Amino acid sequence: MPMILPNITKCRICGCEASHPVYIAQETIMGSFERFGYFKCLECGCLQIDPIPTDLARHYSANYQSKILEFGTLAKKSLFKKYLAWFLLFMGNKKESSLEILRKLFPGFLWQFKELGIHQHSKILDYGCGKAQFLFRLYSWGFENLYGLDPYWQGPEIETKGMVIKKGDYSQLRDQFDLIVLNHVIEHLEKPLDVLKILRDHLKENGVILVNTPLVDSYGWRKFGNAWAMWDPPRHLHIFSVKSMALAAKKCGLKVEKVKYDSGKNLWTTSQLFSMNPESQSGLAISQKELTKRQKPMNKFLRMIEAIGDSDMASFYLRIN
Repeated sequence: MPMILPNITKCRICGCEASHPVYIAQETIMGSFERFGYFKCLECGCLQIDPIPTDLARHYSANYQSKILEFGTLAKKSLFKKYLAWFLLFMGNKKESSLEILRKLFPGFLWQFKELGIHQHSKILDYGCGKAQFLFRLYSWGFENLYGLDPYWQGPEIETKGMVIKKGDYSQLRDQFDLIVLNHVIEHLEKPLDVLKILRDHLKENGVILVNTPLVDSYGWRKFGNAWAMWDPPRHLHIFSVKSMALAAKKCGLKVEKVKYDSGKNLWTTSQLFSMNPESQSGLAISQKELTKRQKPMNKFLRMIEAIGDSDMASFYLRIN
C-alpha cells in the first residue's frame, strides 16, 4: 500500500508538484533485498525512484548482466534467412491473412518491421544495445546498416561491413536513422526526456523510435505490488504509464503513433515466484513445478489482458510530431 507523506515532490516527466503516493520497493534480482523509495505521479502516473541513488553502478554488477543477458555472437549471414526476410518485408501489397501460413517461419521482429516499413537496407540504431543480441540477430537475417551504442558496452568495439557497435552515449551520434530502438532502456535512464530529445534530432523525417518498456498502469503492477518483476529496483528509475509516455513524447517533439501491448510471459512467471517466496531465490525453482501445470490457462489469460491493454509491457511507436 502506498504512503501519503507531506513532502512536495516534482515529477521528472510532467513537472507536477504534489504529495505523490510513496512506495517502498525491495531489490530481489541480485538478492541484496535493499529497500528503495518511489513515488507515483498523481498527474501522469509515472512511477519513479526518489532519490536517484548516487551509486547506481554498484547495482549493475557483472553478475546482474549475466542473469539478464549473454553476449551475442557475430553469426555468419544466412543467405536463406536473408532472402526469407526480403520475401516478407517486400510483400507489402499482400493481405495479412494471405501470409498467415508463413507466420511460424519468421521471428516476431520481422512482422513488426514490415508494419513499420523497415527493410534490410534501413539505417537502424539500437541505443543501449546491452550485449547486442538483437543486432547480431538482425545481422544474421541480412540487415546491412546496423549501429549499436551503449555506455556500458563491455565487448570489443565492432566495425565490420553492415555493423558498427561502440561504447558511448548519445553525444557521439552523428547520423540520422530510419529506426531507433530503445529495448528496455528508457526505464534505466536518469534523464529520459533529454535522451528522447537528442534521439528525435537523429531521426529521419519518416523514421520511428521503437520504445519497449514496462507499464505501471497494468494488471501485473496491481496484482503483485512489491513482487512485480518489472519493478526491478533500483535499476528501473522510471516506469511509465501510457499517459506519461505520451506526455514525454510530446515534450520531445514526438507523438505516440501506436501502442502494442505485451504480457511478458517469462517475467510474469518470475513475479508469481517472487510473490510466493520473495526472499529465497534458491527456493523459487521448487514452486516452478506448480506454475508449469497452470501454464496453458495462464497464457490464455495473458493474451486476454494484452487484448484489453492491461499487460505488463508495451512497445511504443514514436514519430516526429
